[in-house]
Amino acid sequence: MSASLRYFGISLRTHHLSSPLCLCAAHNSNVAAVTRTKRIVYPRTYPTLLVYPDGSTITIRYKEPRKIIKLPLDFSQLSDAERRKVLANRKPKQKLETIEDYGDTFDVSEYSKYFKH
Repeated sequence: MSASLRYFGISLRTHHLSSPLCLCAAHNSNVAAVTRTKRIVYPRTYPTLLVYPDGSTITIRYKEPRKIIKLPLDFSQLSDAERRKVLANRKPKQKLETIEDYGDTFDVSEYSKYFKH
């Protein structure tokens, strides 16, 4: 490899890590980020799924990296029954507690012959 570098006029002893042939990884603070990178201005647009109030979807280019954007419902245009249905779906569901009764039919005297005395 040293001979091939001499062909290009580069000596390994004279060029250190600043050489363009050095394969160094440039690490920054965004390598191990848990959340998205927060910037004021993003240099490009990102494909994002836009969901209309009627449920139809299209893919748009958005300025921030997001997966999905859901547009809000217009309550003034909904009927009274639809409005109640939407509000009922937004309320938290109540959990039903089930109590299971297995019946206590176990009798120890039936199995006492298997015990060691």
